Amino acid sequence: MHAPPSTDDGILCCEVGRERFAFRSADVRHVERSEYLRPDNGDDGRLGTLRLGGQQVPVFGLGDVLGMTGDGRIHVREGHIAVTGDRQSLTGWYVDRIARAARPAHGDVSPLPSIVGAKATSWFEGIVWLGEDESALLLSPHGLVSPVPVDAHDDAPTFAQPRTAADSESVAVVFSTSVLPASDALRYALSGRQIAAIVQPTPPIAVPGCHDFVDGVMWWRRTAVPVLDFRARIDRHDTTHRRRLIVQCGTRQRGSLIAFSIEPGVFMCRPEADHRLLPEVRCPAFASGVFDVNGQPVALLDLDALLGAEGAAACA
Repeated sequence: MHAPPSTDDGILCCEVGRERFAFRSADVRHVERSEYLRPDNGDDGRLGTLRLGGQQVPVFGLGDVLGMTGDGRIHVREGHIAVTGDRQSLTGWYVDRIARAARPAHGDVSPLPSIVGAKATSWFEGIVWLGEDESALLLSPHGLVSPVPVDAHDDAPTFAQPRTAADSESVAVVFSTSVLPASDALRYALSGRQIAAIVQPTPPIAVPGCHDFVDGVMWWRRTAVPVLDFRARIDRHDTTHRRRLIVQCGTRQRGSLIAFSIEPGVFMCRPEADHRLLPEVRCPAFASGVFDVNGQPVALLDLDALLGAEGAAACA
């Protein structure tokens, strides 16, 4: 009945519906067929218990804990249970399917950046690369059992203070996008020094528990990069955005990257004397000014403000 605990550093992939997650094999003490589950819906949300070595181990639906929607029915004879924890505190996680994967190579696991939110970073250690176009969110068993409060770390500054004017770059990238909070600005600009890449958009990997404005994460050079979208989720399936901008936030030493979609028509420009400030144009809370560039108002985007208190207020 009992599968022995794993001693390798491999990955145990777990599927819940169409979503794929993973445990480190070393974190999983047992794997059981779900037919051994004794249904016992408790006040703590458990599905039932599993008897292991004289202990009654509480079993929870992984999808339920992660807030995933479903039909509410558990087919106990069709799934599996992964048991994590130490001998004094074991917990079982019901999933639909389980499969083992090889030990990840160096660089195949990337931590989730804090911008996704405290709940998500307590549930997930990071994201693991499983092969070409295959990834999974790497679960943190301790965080699943004892998640941090939703806003426990969200008041802490995510990025360092913005650069001063003396640190400005001589080239700016000007672009249009509709994924930022609503404002009067039609175009935005960023210092060329902040641009990491412009790439073709791919569907982001959804992250349960993340902030509403985080549409998921994407892989870029073996790094998990949050994809931002401040629109309502019902409006996020348009086809007007054909590029994705990957940008550096805060100081370069912090290495914080984010990505968001932009429209065609990107161009570069150098500061000119006639790029005057337009005080009569309302400046978004997440910009440091609106300037006349080639006869059009362009807002100079402040990413630290966008992701801080001012940006949060602009999205409310």
